[in-house]
Amino acid sequence: MHDIDPTDFNKARGFLIGYSGIVLALWFFGAKLEKFQLMGTEIQLGTNVGKAWLVLCLLNVYLWWRYYLRIPALALFFDDAMQNLYDASLRWAAIRLQTRSMKARLREMFAEDPNGAEAVEFYRGRGMLTCHGKIEADNMAHPESTDIRYVSREFRTEVRLWFDYRVRTKEGWNPFWSEAQLCIYKPSVFITWPIKAFVIVRGAFVTPWLTDYVIPLVWGAASSIAALWMYLHINNYLRQ
Repeated sequence: MHDIDPTDFNKARGFLIGYSGIVLALWFFGAKLEKFQLMGTEIQLGTNVGKAWLVLCLLNVYLWWRYYLRIPALALFFDDAMQNLYDASLRWAAIRLQTRSMKARLREMFAEDPNGAEAVEFYRGRGMLTCHGKIEADNMAHPESTDIRYVSREFRTEVRLWFDYRVRTKEGWNPFWSEAQLCIYKPSVFITWPIKAFVIVRGAFVTPWLTDYVIPLVWGAASSIAALWMYLHINNYLRQ
């Protein structure tokens, strides 16, 4: 497959966004496509006026497809910035959802084996995505064999959880924090999909990934649908 020229991609995106914006504006304001200006000359449509919106729709679909074919390989997958945001969100959610279990585990540890402790204090939960270590190990054994963008949801979202605590003895509180393992947490799809949705929305404000690659596709699709709807509406195809 030939390499994609970045200038071609930028031009295709610019044409799609600009043209789709015009079509959406015409749809929103209910424009009647009976005449238009072309290079300073007013052109009055004679026949097939009712098919003008269909022509706009087809041209919009062409520009949408032209842009799609010029999107760089893997660009619709999360980039590094989005992956980092997804990691942070997964860790945060896992820790918050399992904090109660961490505290319960600490109480169990203290009840089973006080070891001279009079009290224990929970400090904080911590987590680490296990997928990165596994991918690094795989790629060391077989270079470029594993890509985080292609692993399964279960593999990608697995989190190792532990927590920090300190102990009080007769001499007082221990100045050093200890840590204890909780579990390998595997969040369900009902947890990971809302997190991914949050990351996509949040990422729109902190990384260009969404605006560069995804929004132009949505924008173009919306304008194509609007133009098709206007064509069907004007020609009475939507009436019973």
